[in-house]
Amino acid sequence: MTKYPYITSEQMENLVTKILHNAGICVEWNGNISKVDIDYIIEFEYDLDIVWQDIDYLDSNGNILAAIKPSDKVIIMNESKKTLFSENMGTMNFSKAHELGHWVLHVTGQNDYEQLMFLPTDIYHCRNVGKREPEEVQADMFAASILMPKGVITGAITELKKKGYVSFRELYLLKDKLEVSISALVARINTLKLLYIVDKKIYLSEDERTKQLSLF
Repeated sequence: MTKYPYITSEQMENLVTKILHNAGICVEWNGNISKVDIDYIIEFEYDLDIVWQDIDYLDSNGNILAAIKPSDKVIIMNESKKTLFSENMGTMNFSKAHELGHWVLHVTGQNDYEQLMFLPTDIYHCRNVGKREPEEVQADMFAASILMPKGVITGAITELKKKGYVSFRELYLLKDKLEVSISALVARINTLKLLYIVDKKIYLSEDERTKQLSLF
């Protein structure tokens, strides 16, 4: 498959904001937190089907979570991982959003998309371990941005910081409302530099982190 040019974080945020806006999903902080219905976006905004199949055969180590098959316009969730997904809703949502990212960035995002011919063997799939190729990193960025809109996350964390500290309990409550994993939420917060979370410690700013480290 043709590789799609690597886009910047700012371009990714703009792209995802437009997608969410078109889907009628709030992208700004309004005092409330609610999950982004990724199934709705996939099925009704992009006319993709979500199916369940055992796709462990795509990886000899059995690390496949999901895949997208452009020729059939389907996102395939790995049926052998249903237990994992049922216990970790955030992992399932992120996997779906990741595959949508491949569709947006690496399939329809290509300038000659309408002329492309996809073979039944053409497939993007994501592993839950191992080296991350550039396309996989971009799909992860897309998933994080769409499930945790910048404006919403910024507003929520700003509110939490007003009392002078932020606890992990509060972050866990936030990730439950968003239906994402705590690791995805922490990564998003760090990327946006809303907090500095290092070694299971939460700092409100880089200055606070530097001062704390200087004491040891």
